[in-house]
Formats: sequence, structure tokens, C-alpha cells
Amino acid sequence: MEPINVMRLKYKDLAAYTDNFSETNYIGRFQFGKLYRGIFGRRYVIVKIWEVPEIYDCEPKDNHVRLMEEKFLLRHKILIKHPCMVKLYGYCSDGGHLGVVYEFKAADSVFNLIPKDSFTWLQRIKTAFQLASLLKFLHSGNSSAFFEPYIGQNLDAAHIVLDEDCNAKLCDFAQMIGGILPHTGICSCPSAVGCYGYIDIGAHSEDECSYKQDVFAFGVILLSLISKRVYTDEGRQSGLPTVYEWALGQCQAFESYSEMRDAKLPLVHKSEFCGEDGHKI
Repeated sequence: MEPINVMRLKYKDLAAYTDNFSETNYIGRFQFGKLYRGIFGRRYVIVKIWEVPEIYDCEPKDNHVRLMEEKFLLRHKILIKHPCMVKLYGYCSDGGHLGVVYEFKAADSVFNLIPKDSFTWLQRIKTAFQLASLLKFLHSGNSSAFFEPYIGQNLDAAHIVLDEDCNAKLCDFAQMIGGILPHTGICSCPSAVGCYGYIDIGAHSEDECSYKQDVFAFGVILLSLISKRVYTDEGRQSGLPTVYEWALGQCQAFESYSEMRDAKLPLVHKSEFCGEDGHKI
């Protein structure tokens, strides 16, 4: 029996919440679909719509599995107690349309904010700290509840949304394994594991999944936050380097660590840090 606080919704409800999926309410793409801001009454929400992606090798039925697993995952009282986990309000499986609704007043995604000057150094530090806290929580598991650690597998700046006070929420769990979910030891869909630009090629070539994939992706997000760089679909299509490849190239330009250190953090965007921020941090 479904909990009374998780609503089964019609597609027309999602359209109403988002003003018919208006451009104004559009946040951006995530790995397998689109995110929108929404509102009804006095309740602010995020509406997530699943689609069949063009750049990942998946089938329509895969999204049905993702919906079922997410409904199961986001009802677990221990998991959702972390402040960076979204609260599930409702879900939609209506005439081929699949979606979920989270209770959260989203300002924007981290992906959209990274290149902006208005996204300050302190806000970037806060975002990184919150994501690190969430990963520690997921990777630690819970022996008293008899479940193993979780591995996200598809961390992406586009999957993290912030409110106006820069409180972060993770809003996609499509490749998560471990814990109370099935496939706790083997990647369930190797061809779709990870998001372009955040994949550790070395770990991806191994059969067994590892939390190191999340650590690598977290490192890429850190690089993006300090360098104000993101890896876009246009960049991928044009063969441009990922943020990680760009950073590696910057470091390899120096003959020694001391030479790189004396260059005063070449990976940090020149407009990013100012002396007044030091004592605040």
C-alpha cells in the first residue's frame, strides 16, 4: 500500500504545475530527461520528466524501472533524512508519460550557475561542502539498518539544484546502486553508467562498481566550481576537452609541482577569489 503522503498524479497535473512546461520554468536537462520548476497553491516543487535520451544507450522500459526504484528509494526514512536528499511529493505514470514531483523551491541547477559571476566563491564552497557531506553519508552505509553503502554512479552538476540560499538537493538517482536497491555488486546498465564529462575511464572499464566513480565525479564538479567551466553537449559534439581533460592539460604544462604552485593556482578562474573572502571561509 502506498503512503498517503506520496501522490499519484496525472500528466495534466505536471503540466499545470509548470505552466504547461513553459520555458520560464525550465531548469535544464538531466541524464535521462528534463527538470522544471513548478508551483501549485503555496507549494513549490521540481517536476522531473523522463525521456529516452539520444546520447545514452537505453530503452524506454528502462525509465519505468528508474521510476519504480526511485519511488522505493525516496520512501526510505533513513536515507531521506539527509538534508541534501529531495522529498518526494508524487509520481506520474500516465499514458507513456513518466515523471516525479519533489517538494523544493529551486532557484537553478549548479550546472547553470557555475559560469555565472553572481554565483560567488562562498556559495561555491557551500555547494561543494554539502555534496561532500551527502557522498560521505551515502558511502558510509548503515549497519544498524542492515544495508550496504550506496554508489550514485551518475553525479553531474546538472543533477544538483539549489534554492535561493544555496541549499543543495540531489535530484537524480537513475544509476544508483547499493543500500536497499538491487544490483548491489554489479553495474546494472554499464552502457549508461556515468554522465559524459564525469566518467572515470579507468574505473568505467572495470566490471565491478566502486565509490571511486563518485569521488572522481565529485572532483570534476569541484574543478568546475573553481574554474567556472562546464562540459556542454555542444562541446561534446565538437570534440572539446572535458573539464577534467582541460585541467590535466593545464597541470601537464608545468615541469614540477613547485612551478605549478608558483603560478598561483592556474585552475582557479581569475575572477573567482578575492582577498576579502579569506576570513569568511
